[in-house]
Amino acid sequence: MARLVVKAEATGGTGASSGVAKPGNQFPLYIVVSVTHSNGAPRNGLTAADFRVDPIVVGPGGGNVTIARVIEPQPGAYLVEVVPIPTATWQLGRYIFWVAVAHAAGQGQTVCSVFVD
Repeated sequence: MARLVVKAEATGGTGASSGVAKPGNQFPLYIVVSVTHSNGAPRNGLTAADFRVDPIVVGPGGGNVTIARVIEPQPGAYLVEVVPIPTATWQLGRYIFWVAVAHAAGQGQTVCSVFVD
């Protein structure tokens, strides 16, 4: 299996534009994910089915998430929108996400965190 290099940053809460993750809502939390081959070339053409996002640490009362949408605004750069599962809302606190990418013969993973406030 070939190694993919995965890096991620997330945003939500204070200072974010309206319509994003804040305590008590189900709006998207945005995770920007860079995916490259081990030689540094961008890994293009991935879809939501190629990504997995799991909250490892969540704010008190927080829960699981689902991927609402994935777009590729730049080669190898993906905007992954995650939302709480239908019965949950975002909760105040730090979320640490495990982000994994697997496509064909390549895979990689990373973690990222965001404070929802």
